[in-house]
Amino acid sequence: MSFLFPERRVVDNQVFLLGLDKFYRDAMKGHERGELLLCARRVAAQLATAPANVPVEGYYAEEQELTEYFRLMRALQDVPGRRIPEVAALTDYQRLRDVASAPLFGRVEDTGKLLPAGRDPLCEALWITGPEWTVARLLPAAQSAALKWDDFSLVGLAARIQNPVVLTALRESVVLYAAIAPTASPIPPRYKYVWQVDKEIATQAERFIKVFQQLFGEELPPPKSSQAERYWHAAADNEIRGRCVRLGYDDRQQPVRYYHWALCLGEDRELTVHEFWHTEVWTTTRYRENVYGSEAAESGKDTIRQPALFRQRFQLAIDI
Repeated sequence: MSFLFPERRVVDNQVFLLGLDKFYRDAMKGHERGELLLCARRVAAQLATAPANVPVEGYYAEEQELTEYFRLMRALQDVPGRRIPEVAALTDYQRLRDVASAPLFGRVEDTGKLLPAGRDPLCEALWITGPEWTVARLLPAAQSAALKWDDFSLVGLAARIQNPVVLTALRESVVLYAAIAPTASPIPPRYKYVWQVDKEIATQAERFIKVFQQLFGEELPPPKSSQAERYWHAAADNEIRGRCVRLGYDDRQQPVRYYHWALCLGEDRELTVHEFWHTEVWTTTRYRENVYGSEAAESGKDTIRQPALFRQRFQLAIDI
C-alpha cells in the first residue's frame, strides 16, 4: 500500500541549503580542477610565486588537482597588491579576480593583496563579537548582518536561518574564498574625514597639480573634499621628523657658516623647528643619525638623543 501513500520527504530550509551546498561543491570542483587551476598556474608563473606550504582545508584535500589549486591560490592571496600591474592585463588574473570578487562569497573585502576576499555575514559577526566568540553569540549576529546587507552568499543563506549545522557545513565549502577574522579583533573603527582646507589653498594647489601633470603625465589627487581620506592617510604616512634643510650661508668670514632648519622633537615631545648655523652642511640623513641615532633613523623608532648632549657635541649655536 506504500505506493498509494508514499512517505513524505520534506525539503525545509536545512535540506534545501545542504542540497544547494552539494550542487555547488560538485560544480565548483570541476571549475577549480580545470579552468581555474590553469589560471592560477599561469598567474603564479608570471609572478614567480611557488605554492604555499599551508594546511589544505575543506574539500581541497580530496584530489591532487584541487590541492594544487588551493596552495597556489593561498600563495597568490598573499602577494602584495603593489604587484597587480604585473598581471593586470592577463585574462587568467582577471578570471581569478572575478571569481574571488563574486557575491557568492559575500561582500568584497580589499585585503591589500593581489586578490580580494569575501566578507560574508559570519565573518562580520566574528568582527563584531570578538574576542568572545561562541555559537550562541555568532548566530544572531550573522543573521543580522545577512539581513542588513541583503547578502545572498552561500554563508549568507545559511546565516539567515540561524542553523549552526548548516552554517558550519556551508562555510567549509567556501573556505578558500572567505576572509578570516583575526583572533580578538575589535570592531574596526569608522572614521568621517572632514575637509577643512582653505579655498585659496585648494585653488593654488590645483594649479600646482595641473603643472605637475603636464610635466610628468601623472595625476595627483585633486584638492577636493572627496579626496579627504586619501590626503589624511598620505599625511599620516609621511615621515617628516628629522628632515633638515640648508637655507642660506654667511661668507663674511671663514670658514663659511651655513644656516639650517630641521624638524626635531622638543621637550614636550612635539615636533618643533630647530634652527642652527654650522660650518658644515647638514643633510637629513646626517641630522637623523646624530639626533636619533643611525638605528632609529633607519627603523623610524621614536627615540631621540638628549638635546643638551647633542648641542655640546656639535657646538650648535641655537638651542633645540
